[in-house]
Amino acid sequence: MADTIDRGGMAPGPPGRVPGEDCRINALPDGLLLHAISFLGARQAVQTCVLSRRWRHLWRSVDRINATRHEFDGMADSEEKRDFLFKKFTNRFLMLRNPVPLDEFQLSYYMPDQEVSVDPDADSIDANLWIRHALQSNARSVEVKIWADRLHLDPAMFASKCFLTSLQLSCVILFHGFFRNLQTGCPSLEHLLLSYCAIDDVEISSQTLKVLTIGDSSDFTSDEQPCIYIPSLSYLGFSASAARLPLLKDMGSLVTASVSVDSGDTVADIRRFLRSLSGVTNLEFNYSGKMLKMEKNSKWCPKFNNLTALTLGEWRLSEDYYSLKVFLQNCPNLVKLTLKPKKCYYTSETNIAELEEGSFTCRHIEMLEIVCSEGGPNPNVLEKLLVKGGITFGRVRFRQTDKNQN
Repeated sequence: MADTIDRGGMAPGPPGRVPGEDCRINALPDGLLLHAISFLGARQAVQTCVLSRRWRHLWRSVDRINATRHEFDGMADSEEKRDFLFKKFTNRFLMLRNPVPLDEFQLSYYMPDQEVSVDPDADSIDANLWIRHALQSNARSVEVKIWADRLHLDPAMFASKCFLTSLQLSCVILFHGFFRNLQTGCPSLEHLLLSYCAIDDVEISSQTLKVLTIGDSSDFTSDEQPCIYIPSLSYLGFSASAARLPLLKDMGSLVTASVSVDSGDTVADIRRFLRSLSGVTNLEFNYSGKMLKMEKNSKWCPKFNNLTALTLGEWRLSEDYYSLKVFLQNCPNLVKLTLKPKKCYYTSETNIAELEEGSFTCRHIEMLEIVCSEGGPNPNVLEKLLVKGGITFGRVRFRQTDKNQN
């Protein structure tokens, strides 16, 4: 059978002396050998069949599969031929493997771009079949990485009972009904990570998710304002592109959030978004874009009474000391503060003179980190600003780090 899969697009193992049955590694139990080869790529795992008679069929029972097209990069002179060999091998591999439950399934798949592809749905068929095989094999973790163009993921495969606890998708299209099927068909799902995904659903809801990350150029395709309703969520990462920031409902279990907004978001939407995060203990808030105008209204920022660690990133602090002041006024129990001001061309000390003595209420800070790139704001000015505001540097460890090191 292993010879058959070799003819399906995999070169035979290297020639040379075959180890004898008395090879010391053969003294290991099958379970340990299986665990070791499960960390290999699928093609490498099959190649172990030439080591000895005992190894001939071990690959059939691995509980982790890593099917990557990159294992075939040197086997043909065109993307089409390499893709053909990869698909032929993977189809044969899954057909010949023993029906043992899977722990993890990883797929790295080439999707022809729009200029080459005639039918994206047809180009997605094999990947969808393999993912379905993993789900039907009770895989607890599935990771799918696509390159060149987005995969048309079939949402129906998640509607049947799955054992998934972790799902990572990169560069796929999530058609309408995907999240509804996850909620009904994946009752144990706790981790969902999306990157470079197109999301058709307006509402993202779950009763089981604990970790949700939507980032790295993911986008919502609807013009409606998206909504995230996950009462069980403890971590939220959000930096997706959207017409508007999503509405966050019932975030009472949320502990940590890392979010990014840009100049396309209104102050009202930012205020509503932050209020939904006001119960967290750890917050990273990044703002990319032009100056964040708060119109001297301190009420735009909610009270973060539970917050102990705060990171403010990508802000133009030369024009935005007021926003920093308001944030710190509303975080009375901070222990760690990290500032990552965006590169700008001047920093003025006039803001310090205008600042009221002791205007900050966060007097529990034990660590301050200012991350500045070359040519960025003067960290000494920020230090003076914070000292005058009420932070006592006798209890603070100040550290300046070049931004390029992060």
